[in-house]
Amino acid sequence: MGLHRHGRASLRLALAAALGFASTGAASPATTSSSGPASPSGAVAAAPGQAPAPAAAAPFHTADLAAFARIRRAQEDAWARGDGRAYAAPYAPDADLINILGENLHGRQGIAVALQRYFQGALRHTRVLVNQERVRFVSPAMAVIIRQGCVLYGAEKACRPDTLSINTSVAVKQAGRWQITSFQNTLVSPAARERFPAKPPPSG
Repeated sequence: MGLHRHGRASLRLALAAALGFASTGAASPATTSSSGPASPSGAVAAAPGQAPAPAAAAPFHTADLAAFARIRRAQEDAWARGDGRAYAAPYAPDADLINILGENLHGRQGIAVALQRYFQGALRHTRVLVNQERVRFVSPAMAVIIRQGCVLYGAEKACRPDTLSINTSVAVKQAGRWQITSFQNTLVSPAARERFPAKPPPSG
């Protein structure tokens, strides 16, 4: 695709964090997070360089969180194997994936074909890492998942500042199964962090 290393890394980030969801079980409006201490409706923060792990959760959505974690691990394995079809399996048949370059991959089949092409080229022998995750149940049949992560090259074990991204997935439950219907990814730009600091500058 003629992408330089940074562009390829950004694209990998865009696809990497689109971890799928496919399970049965009830869900109730709640929010979980892996960016802070465990809570009754949350997930524990991951250690540096490790994926988030589920924490003790309220009984009405424990099964969903556990299923999300299983599917995430399965997609990480599919990515490492370079298996586009397995990675795309949790997407809905008419899903949309918009990567960090603005490319819109449409449909489960389209996502699988594009990913396989990347796995045979720019994404060959790469791995994905999710280091933060927040899940919000909008309804028993819809969840919004926000993740931070990156693509790992070679022996890398942690995300670099220039390959870090945040993505949003919308998962819906249809016929008792969770599927991703929409995914969008954004590079965490150092320039943006400087322009829009977390805290306002001191006055006076």
